[in-house]
Amino acid sequence: MKLPVKQILSVLILIVLLGFFAYYIYHHASDFGQVRLVNPILIFPIVIISLLIALTNGLIIKYLVEPFDLKLRFKEWFGLSVITTFYNTILPFRGGLLAKAAYLKKKHSFPFTGFIAMMAGVYVINFLVAGFLGLVSLLFIYLFYRIFNPLVLMIFGSVFLVSVFIALFSPKLPETGNSFFNKIIKVANGWHLIKDNRKIILASSSVVVVQILLAVFSTTFMYNIFGVDISFIKALFLASISPLLVLVGITPAGLGINEAIAVFSAMVIGIIPAQSLSVAILSRIIGTAVIFILGPIFSYLLLKRERK
Repeated sequence: MKLPVKQILSVLILIVLLGFFAYYIYHHASDFGQVRLVNPILIFPIVIISLLIALTNGLIIKYLVEPFDLKLRFKEWFGLSVITTFYNTILPFRGGLLAKAAYLKKKHSFPFTGFIAMMAGVYVINFLVAGFLGLVSLLFIYLFYRIFNPLVLMIFGSVFLVSVFIALFSPKLPETGNSFFNKIIKVANGWHLIKDNRKIILASSSVVVVQILLAVFSTTFMYNIFGVDISFIKALFLASISPLLVLVGITPAGLGINEAIAVFSAMVIGIIPAQSLSVAILSRIIGTAVIFILGPIFSYLLLKRERK
């Protein structure tokens, strides 16, 4: 049986990145030798924050399906948040989204066009908030530390401006006589069901802000575990990058890619790769442990619910 091209590409990219990290660690063993677990007790609040972030992900799902006349119970919106992350972890190319779409379709007859519109809403709100907070963090990093990186500024600026344009100026299109084009038009127009509901937009945006603030505390604790002090504004910069990682979700859960971006981002604000890579690896271990406990549980609960 032939493997899909995307799966082969995912595996190859993962192998290259892991090889690069292994090479770097081998040739910079002395740097990693100086990294020590100073405050391992902070792992416990990080686990709690991971659960809270999963909860906020679920709230965003709950709010964004309401304009489609769909009311989800706690077990569903929290469970969908968990299994989405779980299947994204074990499958490449955001496989968790397919699991979530399949559940909503079978359980609630939620059309795929509506699901795409909902996900468009998720991405627009995430990118809008993350882009804005990223730009704010860059401004204060320049004012306080005189650190400026044009590439990062261009990334945050582009994400923010494109998100603003989509949120404010995306036109509502009339349907045509072609069924294929009508499906695409329904997806585009589905955003307007969310866009015109200010209550949903405000609630979802507030949840994303809370999410990023939780990520700020998690980042701060993570570096403090290794005895590295990091300011709030630097942690905000690193946390604002996290929502943008969905753009590069090629490998399962972004394995290797997320770590590479984390190392590059930390270098921008003066954190050495040995420290940032250690933090990224520990974060990966904690996140994977949490989701591998909850993922099978909620997969069973939702599937059992479906059988009933």
